[in-house]
Amino acid sequence: MKRTFLAAGRFLAVITCLLILGAVAPATAAKAPPEIGETEKKIGADAAAEAAKEYKLSDNANDLKRIREIGNKLAAVANKTEIKAVYGSSIITPFEYTFNIIEDKDVNAFCVPGGHIYVYRGLLDFVESDDELALVMAHEVTHASHHHMMYLLQRQAAFEKGEAIALLATIMSGAKSSDVYNIQRGIELIKIARLNGYGMQAERDSDAGAIHYALEAGYNPVGLLTFMERLARRPELVDLGIFRSHPIDAERVASAKALLTELNIPINRRATTKAIMAEVKVEKVDGADVPGVVLSDKLIYRPAATDSQTAQKLATDAAARINKALDAGLKMHELKTDENAGVVAARGTALINITEADAKLLSSTVPQATQAAATVIREVLLMQMVNTVH
Repeated sequence: MKRTFLAAGRFLAVITCLLILGAVAPATAAKAPPEIGETEKKIGADAAAEAAKEYKLSDNANDLKRIREIGNKLAAVANKTEIKAVYGSSIITPFEYTFNIIEDKDVNAFCVPGGHIYVYRGLLDFVESDDELALVMAHEVTHASHHHMMYLLQRQAAFEKGEAIALLATIMSGAKSSDVYNIQRGIELIKIARLNGYGMQAERDSDAGAIHYALEAGYNPVGLLTFMERLARRPELVDLGIFRSHPIDAERVASAKALLTELNIPINRRATTKAIMAEVKVEKVDGADVPGVVLSDKLIYRPAATDSQTAQKLATDAAARINKALDAGLKMHELKTDENAGVVAARGTALINITEADAKLLSSTVPQATQAAATVIREVLLMQMVNTVH
């Protein structure tokens, strides 16, 4: 039953919480509301029990091992490390975090109070590295550790109970506007807008917490940036959950970049994605095994052995130089060629040096082979540049 728990289970958690809490005074980030602790854990346990009934949870041992190994490292950090909250409360309440996979194509993840984290199958298929997955999970861990739902409940306590249920559903489950109207038809648009504002504050707080938690747990925090940037290029995913429950805007991306810079973390997007890499592949040429350098599925360099170096060594070294330049953020204007000399260079270092013997193996001339190799590298640089525009 698609998103049943988002429409029922989480609503049940909210309703339960409201019935327990009643009217309370607004909370602040500096002071923990009295509901943090056992009440919070009880609400989360009830919601998790409902999720187990309503969702198809995965029993894939390998995938569960993957997310739980990552999750347990993050949880260990969250349970002992206080990260200042700009929304919610940063007071540490140790949780017994649980991590499960929902067998659904949605590219999404969510948490309920008490540290119950759910990752969708669609998200596992979408991330390009453990670093990206860890940052998404760390984001959800922060929602739990900073007690965002409890804080939202208190902030909305002034509303009539039915209105609060619908408003909280909007931000915590990513429910569509039509769903909200079905739950509480009399709700005013201005109140939805107000809660969306609270939601974006919570999202930015979770982004910052994710970076700190992931860094402490040994993951590359740039994974948050590459994940968000790729989402921004995929508007078709708006119906698959992620934009509704975790709206991404330019300010969130800019804030993530700023924090990475503040923490002196190099923004190497290739380290956390399935980046195009120069590789050495061996093919048969006139009955002999001949190595060549392939980039973006195109052969760009096939070295001939010399008196001092094997063709394999020449190809391996060239691939390493190309990848090092790409990882260092090589820009289009920094790539230089000397077609007559057969040199493709970047930042004063020759990446490829094509000889007459090399060109012959490519059934080409030195100028033609040099130009062809440089063209492929430029295409990769252009692709990387386009992929970071949002």
